[in-house]
Amino acid sequence: MNILADLHHADLYYSLQLLFEKRLQCCLYRPIGLEWWKEGFWHVYNHPATAEQYLGLYQAHKIPTDIRGQPLPESARLNAHYRFEDGIYYIADPTKDSIVNRGITLDKFKEMKFDILISSIPQHIGPFNRLIESYQPQAKHIFQVGNAWGNPGGVKNILSSTSSFTVPSDINTCFYHQEFDLSDFNPPIDNRVHTFSIKSFIHCMQSKSEMNTLASELGEWWNCRSYGANMEDSVSKTKDLATLMKSSGFIFHVKPGGDGYGHSLHNAFACGKPVITRSSHYRGKLGEQLFTHGVTCIDLDQCSMNEAVEMLRTWAQPNIYPIISNQVYTRFKQLVDFDKEEQQIRQFLTNLR
Repeated sequence: MNILADLHHADLYYSLQLLFEKRLQCCLYRPIGLEWWKEGFWHVYNHPATAEQYLGLYQAHKIPTDIRGQPLPESARLNAHYRFEDGIYYIADPTKDSIVNRGITLDKFKEMKFDILISSIPQHIGPFNRLIESYQPQAKHIFQVGNAWGNPGGVKNILSSTSSFTVPSDINTCFYHQEFDLSDFNPPIDNRVHTFSIKSFIHCMQSKSEMNTLASELGEWWNCRSYGANMEDSVSKTKDLATLMKSSGFIFHVKPGGDGYGHSLHNAFACGKPVITRSSHYRGKLGEQLFTHGVTCIDLDQCSMNEAVEMLRTWAQPNIYPIISNQVYTRFKQLVDFDKEEQQIRQFLTNLR
């Protein structure tokens, strides 16, 4: 089975690889080459620099830039390293060792036969419908909902990694969790966890002042670091992120607006890491189910900063931390079962419209 999926979020695309390639033994492809954009079938962001970042073929020779003209870091050069064979670009994932994406040009897409097209942003629903109508009339169209868009219309099959929402009866729908590699994200089994530490993995964090306040109140014995775009540290490889997360005591995840799914949030729970958060940011969102103040998280909506500091000091104690960590991991296991969801998705695929 051949499947074409757009790429706008690297972890989402990798989750589709884990699902469709590893579990279901399909061949997953993504667009490459500027013709997709020039002919109106790619609309992640309508700027030449963004199109070059996602679709450009010559990144090994000319470093792509952002829309302000600044060179992109290596982790954002999506097509820098590939081999070309029989019309297919086998592209090295810059964030995951030994992971390869299959890329095809628009002309190659027209030559091949596809069973499914997957769009993952509303602005691709119309273009992907036109691709099916013009070149792949046998193909079915799935809209993957990873943000809180609900049902935007225009497609009969919805695969949603968000909290459930009302869908008309004529829409084939499956709610699930985006998969990630549990061989990377799991509770540490050694003694290198530094419980007196807090790390954040939010890009362009809006709540850094709250994290700074915690760090100041906790004192010099605590190590508090933030990783991500425009933060004090960066991490590009997924395995490195997992190592940093597993070696930390707590994860600071105060994120106004929350996430539709929330990879780093689910990663933290898969590692058994208690989270400092504001549950109001996740009201009605999938991540809300993970939070119970005083059990799996410290909810700054339910306690003062001083109370949060005292909870952190208590939870970090060697006789307490393993209990809290186990509660966090247990909650993850209660809510997320990729094997069980595979069977639900298989049934969803048999009902494609």
